[in-house]
Amino acid sequence: MQDENQDTLNEIALKVSEKIEPIFTESLLESNSQLEHLEGIEELISWYKKTEKDKEDNKILEKILEKTSNEILKYLPQEFADVCIENTKKYSKEKQRNVKFDINFQLEPIRSFVEFAINVNKIRKKAGRIVFEINSTVTIKEIEIFSEQEKESKISLGVISGTIQISIIEIPFMNIEKPVEIFNKETEIDLSEYYISVN
Repeated sequence: MQDENQDTLNEIALKVSEKIEPIFTESLLESNSQLEHLEGIEELISWYKKTEKDKEDNKILEKILEKTSNEILKYLPQEFADVCIENTKKYSKEKQRNVKFDINFQLEPIRSFVEFAINVNKIRKKAGRIVFEINSTVTIKEIEIFSEQEKESKISLGVISGTIQISIIEIPFMNIEKPVEIFNKETEIDLSEYYISVN
């Protein structure tokens, strides 16, 4: 990413974050309900309850999802914005000037995890890791290239339509044969006010 585009990248990442954060928050309860019905989840809950004063069954599930959401929101918007701009530049090379066009692409799968431990009398007894996979498909609509100088152009970004899907692929005490989807949402973000420079 060129330095001259860095401010634009940061602004887009912030806008993406503002757009997807409430979607994540709204989906926590729905995902929590899905996790409660997984075969074998009772052992994970029992493990958690051994050292917690609060004995509500779903507290660990809420904590896992909250932690996951916070961690994803730390880096996904920047990654999302970066890949969108790079793909816009890549697929714009052969396009005509002043003609609007769309592009479609997928982000490389991202794997993240949440680690947690059981402490008994302040002694660490067990630790566990829940591993997630994040997949995203993106369409950017109505991109337009403007020629400002003979060797320099500006690209007007359009409207991003993206689907973010999050699945659990590993969880303690459970043999997960195929990914368990806990989040699948589509969102649209208008970026038509932003331009990036291309030499």
